[in-house]
Amino acid sequence: MLAIRRVPSNRLLALLLIAVALSRLPFLDAGYGANIDAWRVARVARQMAETGVYEVSRFPGYPAQEIVSSWIWRGGPWALNAASAICSVAAVWAFVACARRASSPDALLAGLAFAMTPVFFVNSVTAKDYVWALAFVLGSLSCIFRRRPMIAGLLLGLAIGCRITSAPMLLPLGLILFREMAKPQRWRAVAGFGLTTFAATGIVFAPVWMRYGTSFFTFYENHARPDMWDVALRSSREFWGSVGLIGWAAVFIGMAFRFSRKHEQPASLPLPHNPFFVPALGLIIVIYGAAYLRLPDQAGYLIPIIPAALLLAGRFAPPLCFRLCCLCLTISPLWEVDLHGLQAGAIFNDRTERLTNLRNINSCIDFAETLPGENVIVVGGWEPEIAVLAPDLPALRNHYVYLLSPEEITKALESGERIFYLPAVRSFGARVNGVDLARCGLDLFAVYQARSAAAGIR
Repeated sequence: MLAIRRVPSNRLLALLLIAVALSRLPFLDAGYGANIDAWRVARVARQMAETGVYEVSRFPGYPAQEIVSSWIWRGGPWALNAASAICSVAAVWAFVACARRASSPDALLAGLAFAMTPVFFVNSVTAKDYVWALAFVLGSLSCIFRRRPMIAGLLLGLAIGCRITSAPMLLPLGLILFREMAKPQRWRAVAGFGLTTFAATGIVFAPVWMRYGTSFFTFYENHARPDMWDVALRSSREFWGSVGLIGWAAVFIGMAFRFSRKHEQPASLPLPHNPFFVPALGLIIVIYGAAYLRLPDQAGYLIPIIPAALLLAGRFAPPLCFRLCCLCLTISPLWEVDLHGLQAGAIFNDRTERLTNLRNINSCIDFAETLPGENVIVVGGWEPEIAVLAPDLPALRNHYVYLLSPEEITKALESGERIFYLPAVRSFGARVNGVDLARCGLDLFAVYQARSAAAGIR
């Protein structure tokens, strides 16, 4: 322990960043991610590179990430996933800088815990935008601590360009900036920060505006709302991991014990240099927690609360409990604990899911291409993945589509095409388009089973 303390902190930080980068390398292949939005980014990256025309991967648009991805799309999954990994290293660097400026104890250990939090680790090796946006947000906060409001506004504008839900960060970051500046400069600095943020956001979103007009500002809400158990599971075990939750339990128990002791009331704790810092962190958790509860579709929506939660825990939890939590989060993506003992962690499960998904898609295509004639295959969430894989496959005879509207069904049937669908897509199509695919098409899996049974009989 003494030997570690003798190592200069900047050298330890460099070792941490190298370790974070190396930890991502084994997981950069196996496609663009388990989430179909990552494949949508890959698809429009290629289209933009080939046509020179901007297109959204999905509304309301993620132009900063989409445009940069179009510059490197030829590198395939390795390039786009590595870009997210690089952003994760930048995010950890900025987080540690912020933790140090906020006088947070164990800043490097907190940075390691942040880097290894399961939901952050998993999304740092995909083509999704979560990690890109958070890297710019933390960069903006770091510039605020250095009293550089204009650069902070530029970085926050780029964060919004990566993910528009970064916009609410304007309020908590503005509060921190207000108290960081000397009194005569406060309002001017906040105004400069806000105007720069709006200007940078406007410039980044200009291609979206020019292509789609005001209609770009929309969100998809066509997924079924999960039950409360799934909502809780996504925001707890899927987010922190079961081992990470053990660490957070230690933090809450330690905080309860500390604040219950008369000589350690909250008022006796040393005040931070910036009295708005703690309320701003709490505001971040409230904003993104409420946004998640409104549309609890993915655990990744909560990623912005990770640095806020760790900084608050570092301030209020007993040091031993906080260090235990950080250590639990560090191993959480590698191992899970359940009633059956130790299991593979989130990062290994994600890789397995991605490889399995690729095999299933290829098997589906191989079988569908043996069907006679030209057909329309309704594949739902597999459509972006098939579109990305198609250029590397033999020429496909069938048309693979996300969903079919009533008009599209009529057109397909009038042109003599048969319609097939994946079983899981039937209820989705009924909910979104009010169409029961079973009335106009055939279950592709049922056809596969019937053909396999017939081959077995022969």
